Amino acid sequence: MKYLYIIFAIVGIFMLASCAAETRSGINIEDAWVRATSTQTMESDQATSQSDMSGGGSNSAAYMVIQNNGSMPDRLVRVFSDAAHSTELHLSEMKEGVMSMRPVDGVDVPARGKAELKPGSYHIMLVGITRALAPGDKLKLTLEFEIAGEMEVEAEVRAP
Repeated sequence: MKYLYIIFAIVGIFMLASCAAETRSGINIEDAWVRATSTQTMESDQATSQSDMSGGGSNSAAYMVIQNNGSMPDRLVRVFSDAAHSTELHLSEMKEGVMSMRPVDGVDVPARGKAELKPGSYHIMLVGITRALAPGDKLKLTLEFEIAGEMEVEAEVRAP
């Protein structure tokens, strides 16, 4: 009987480990892209904000489809990029005929579902761009999920 409990415990541990592995590997990123900026725009922004000590005045946005093939929901909570002074998760939405944008603390990704980060909806703001983003360039983003952890993504820079 004692061995039966041990076997059940071992099987239970393996089942839990396989669920965690499935969730971690269940996140896939599709069609990741970033809105292009120009050096001219950046120089103009910097000239008009001499008091801005961050060194970059231009902003951009990143978009993608986050597919969760796992059996547990997850949540995108942070994004990092070396091409911007900071990054923020935002939601743009139309209310009473006026488009507004506000920061959010995360983007839910349902189990066996997807979250779309796209213009006019959820997106990643790249605040204080540190270099020009020309169409065709590649930009690395590090996405941080509550369950899946960190994931590095390469996004293509596209013309607006």
